[in-house]
Amino acid sequence: MKETPERILHVIYKLSLENQLLKSIAIAKKLGITRPDVFRSIKLLKNYGYIYQKPYGKIALTEKGRVRAEKIHRLHKGLLVALTNHVGLATDEASEAAYSAEHILSESAIDKILALLIKLGLTE
Repeated sequence: MKETPERILHVIYKLSLENQLLKSIAIAKKLGITRPDVFRSIKLLKNYGYIYQKPYGKIALTEKGRVRAEKIHRLHKGLLVALTNHVGLATDEASEAAYSAEHILSESAIDKILALLIKLGLTE
């Protein structure tokens, strides 16, 4: 999956935890990207089976999407803690690095890093 769809999946997950209305404009504003970028990513996320949306309606995670988003969220949080507290990066730089890592790592690498972060107590 491309970086933007993964970020959008993560944002959808975080906004859903806050019980916010999930419309493309809210996602675009949260990420500082254009609505066309959001629309392209939404289409990909629908094709992956991660989200569903009625025409012009609210965006929601499927069960598959929730599981994937939770994994991305846990990895992001753990990497953020590791990169800020143990490597010494500023929060913004650590967040960008975590997003980049999520994009380039294989699924097995994500699973192993996540297991290590859990073992070290850096994420749940």
